[in-house]
Amino acid sequence: MKLYFKKIDPRAQVPRFAHTGDMCFDLSVLIDEENNVPTMIDTDSNTGSEPKNVMVHTDGVGRKFITIPAQTGIIFHTGLKCATEAGWGLQVHVRSSIGIKKKLILSNATGIIDTATYRGELMIGLTNTSNLERKIYDGDRVAQGQIVQIYDVEIEEVDSLNITSRGEGGIGSSGR
Repeated sequence: MKLYFKKIDPRAQVPRFAHTGDMCFDLSVLIDEENNVPTMIDTDSNTGSEPKNVMVHTDGVGRKFITIPAQTGIIFHTGLKCATEAGWGLQVHVRSSIGIKKKLILSNATGIIDTATYRGELMIGLTNTSNLERKIYDGDRVAQGQIVQIYDVEIEEVDSLNITSRGEGGIGSSGR
C-alpha cells in the first residue's frame, strides 16, 4: 500500500514515520499572512457566520505563530493533499504532547479522510479546551495520521438481533 502526498505549498512538510513499525506519522501546520492564515471556527451555530481569519504574529526570531484563545477552535492549513488506492483511508489524531500538555483536541474529536476519493487540502481543526491561551507556531507538528483499511460493508435492517451473553448491558456493565 502506498500513500501519496502532493505539496501545494513549498514549505509543507511531507510526513514520515519516525521509527520503523510506528502506527502514525506526524502532520505539521503552516502559518503565514498570505495563503495559510488559520481561521477561527464559529462556535455559535445560530449565527451561520463565515470563519474569521486569525491574527498572525511574529516572534523575536522571525517565526510566525497564532494564539488560540481559551475554549476556541482554529482550522489550520497543512499545505498537503494526499491519496491512497481504493480500500484505504486516513484517520487523524491529535499528538499526545499537544493534547496532554496544551489541552488541545481535534475539533471534531477525530479526523476521517477518504483519501481514495478526496483530493482537497488536508486541514486540521484544533480546539483549546483549557482556560489559557495557547500558541501554535508555523511548522509545529500538532496531529498524526494513521492509515486504515476500509471494508465494503452491506448495511441491512433486521427485525431482531442474535442473543449474546452480554445482552443489553451497556455503560458500566463490565464492572470496575
